[in-house]
Amino acid sequence: MKHDDNLHTLEHSALSDEKIVRLINWLEHEKELLQKETKTHLLVHVLSIKSKTVGNRVFYYGDFRVSKDSLSYLKRKYDPFIIRENKSFKINYQIGACVKCESATDFTLIFEERTDFDFTKLYKLESVPPIKIVNRQIRILQELLIVKEMQLKSILFGTYKPRTHTESVYNIDKKLNSSQKQAVLKALQTQDFQIILGPPGTGKTTIISELCKKFTARGERVLLTSWMNVAIDHALQAVLKDNIIDKNKVCRVGAGDYKIAESILPLTLPGNSLLRQDLDQKMIVGSTLASAYKTVAGSVDKFDVVIVDEAGAATVPQTLLALVIAKKFILIGDHCQLPPIVSDENCERWIRESLFEKLWKIYPEKHSMLNKQYRMNPEIAEIVSKTIYYNLGGIITPESVKKRPVPFIDTRSLRKPEEKKIVDMSIPVCWVDNSGKTQWINTGNGRSAKNDREVENVSRILELLVNEVKVDPKTIGVLSPFRYQVSTMINALNTFIEKGVAVNTIHSFQGNERDIIIVSMVAKHPTDSRIFEDIRLLNVAITRTKFKLIVVADTTIAAKGDKTSKIMGIINSVARASGGYLIKNALNPPLNTEIREDTRKDRTIANTEKFLERERKKLRLNKRY
Repeated sequence: MKHDDNLHTLEHSALSDEKIVRLINWLEHEKELLQKETKTHLLVHVLSIKSKTVGNRVFYYGDFRVSKDSLSYLKRKYDPFIIRENKSFKINYQIGACVKCESATDFTLIFEERTDFDFTKLYKLESVPPIKIVNRQIRILQELLIVKEMQLKSILFGTYKPRTHTESVYNIDKKLNSSQKQAVLKALQTQDFQIILGPPGTGKTTIISELCKKFTARGERVLLTSWMNVAIDHALQAVLKDNIIDKNKVCRVGAGDYKIAESILPLTLPGNSLLRQDLDQKMIVGSTLASAYKTVAGSVDKFDVVIVDEAGAATVPQTLLALVIAKKFILIGDHCQLPPIVSDENCERWIRESLFEKLWKIYPEKHSMLNKQYRMNPEIAEIVSKTIYYNLGGIITPESVKKRPVPFIDTRSLRKPEEKKIVDMSIPVCWVDNSGKTQWINTGNGRSAKNDREVENVSRILELLVNEVKVDPKTIGVLSPFRYQVSTMINALNTFIEKGVAVNTIHSFQGNERDIIIVSMVAKHPTDSRIFEDIRLLNVAITRTKFKLIVVADTTIAAKGDKTSKIMGIINSVARASGGYLIKNALNPPLNTEIREDTRKDRTIANTEKFLERERKKLRLNKRY
């Protein structure tokens, strides 16, 4: 990178008083959008209710499904109702937290109080926006404007000169690979902060566990936090796995105990009755970013170190909720995956940029990177290594992953070679070439799209996998970059969803994985939608799979010279080289008349809207408006 480029990166990523003011204004706007969510509701079915007793407390787990009458709210053009993990909802006058939402229609809520649901009734589901947490973020930013001398502020503003690492020697777990050991060592030696990049499947949770053990061994108190409940719980489970750390020195704090994994509940300090003496005795405290303020008594009461997991998916204000209560911090994440989720997708790019990404650009001397992945088939991992992480040195697949057994599927019941390619797990990448028209609609934030022929191909692929060769539906995920396509697939693939197949947008599936991932690309050219301008979308889509990636797309999407086209071209080449390419109409799925009729209706509505807009323009030109 040239010197001028370095200056540009610093200028773009570093904060300033002016940018903090703009962040505050953006958060005020976010509050308005969040409050709008309360004006819409869904009707849902209750599928099951289970209880779990931990100590003297009982927690209730409810599985729900969106009713057919409410599906239109999931797929509507403007302000669709979004169910997402970590969001809170009100149902039957009770507040529950969504802890599982791998499919757009099926989700799990957890409640602290007894739930009396009638399985024959439909219930209203309403969003509960986190307004109080946003207000806390605003107050932290306002305080940053007031203080003049503060280490954290100088780090954020890009004016900080990092302190040198100590030369201490540590006995690091021999099971860790070389990049993991190096990352742990630098984090232990830092006197201010460290940034650890962990691509998919590289063992971020493993090094978090090792860091917690080493920090506490030298008497330092650790706040372990993330924007995701599940990330914290996985990390705490790893910390306690080998019994090196006394579980009485570990606790979990949350906005509600119902959001916490069952195995971690015994460690939970009730969120509404925290005692100072209880927390002071704990060496490791797990908490979401939103609840971090509950873990300290005041501004002078700080943790020795805070570890923020999944930091690449948290906004700057969200991350600051934890950083202001620690003496030093470790950010662990991956800015090469999708950026933080915000209500206003049209906000400036620098606002959506995580603090992890900003500091990664400003302080290269604070970098560590995990470069060995243990999740994906080597050929799939090589795709993202060459296209996403190549400037960072790429990622490596160890021999143990290359030699692991591939799930066996008996293909003798299938006659056609094309069908055998789809289910053959020894072919890691398949490309199903797709014909069919892309239907576009205008939405509040831009455009969305669907392709009925792709939906029909996906349906046929699932028939082969689930019905013909009996692959476990729960090991399959179906993704698309477009919510309009996902809503269409929800209608068309309902029988497979009920069996456990996950159908969702790529954005909502980040953090999950499946043995088999099917991606419906919809568009014929990356230039058709600005959604393809960010190649991190493809990174997430590709890296969700362990054994097999099936892309359903027109090959024209790989024909141009932009970054997305190049990545799609490499996927297409890998599929052809491994014998996984299927020509157009190779599967010859039957037409789905129901979704095609819906498309016709949508097109009629769109044409009517265009006609009305043309008439309005004529009236304005003739000054009759």
